[in-house]
Amino acid sequence: MSRSLVLAVSLLLPVALAAQQPTPAAPVPPPPQPAYAADSAAIHRVVTKLFDGMRTRDTAAMRTLFHEPVAMRSVSWRQGKAMVEADGLEDWFTGVASAPDTLVLDERLGPLEVRVDGNLASVWVYYEFYVSNRFSHCGADSFQFGRTDAGWKILLLADSRRRQGCSQSLGKS
Repeated sequence: MSRSLVLAVSLLLPVALAAQQPTPAAPVPPPPQPAYAADSAAIHRVVTKLFDGMRTRDTAAMRTLFHEPVAMRSVSWRQGKAMVEADGLEDWFTGVASAPDTLVLDERLGPLEVRVDGNLASVWVYYEFYVSNRFSHCGADSFQFGRTDAGWKILLLADSRRRQGCSQSLGKS
């Protein structure tokens, strides 16, 4: 084969192959952002369902609210030292399910602060935790959510825990 023929084939072959490929579809734009009130209400329902599930020990319902793998962290002070601890989702579910029937695990929430941008949302909420009617501790819960085809799912859950400086003023939720 002559050198000029090889050069012509090597230049034309990619063009011929590209012509056989289907043209890429135009990118599909995302749908319009839902109204903040609708997103905020949907996120509030997820948080409410999570803690209602904890009160009734319905870990199956709780599990549906997460997009796994989920990061869980707790921050606190122990003997004057700042602590950050990783918690396991399965450990939490096991603890909830195995609590004695005589105990009510009652996390009472203050007003939720919800922020949304597209498919990402966050919640910050003060809480007080009671075991039955006995105060245990308080702090703040911080959630990160992602919008999925199945709705808003929890991606990350972090909380602070303390026994002092709590208002203990949240009524039953």
